[in-house]
Amino acid sequence: MTETCTLCGHSWGVTTTPRPAVLCTPCGRPAPNRRPAHYWHLRATTGHPVQRYRSVDWWDQQTSLADLRQAAANATTL
Repeated sequence: MTETCTLCGHSWGVTTTPRPAVLCTPCGRPAPNRRPAHYWHLRATTGHPVQRYRSVDWWDQQTSLADLRQAAANATTL
C-alpha cells in the first residue's frame, strides 16, 4: 500500500490505511509561495522574542541567504 503526495506525486509505502489527501515532507513545509499564512504565522511566533517582530523584508533576506547556502551545498555535490 502506498500514499501519494497531492502536490508533487511522490509515493511512499505505508503499513496503515493510505490517506486520500496527504503531503510529503518537502511539500508539507510552509513556504511563502505555499501556505503563506501558515508560513508567516510560524515566522512571527517562533524563535527568539527579538526576532518575532522583524519586518517581512528582513525575513525575505534571511530566507534568500538560506536558499543561497543550500544552493552552494548542492553545487558542491555536482
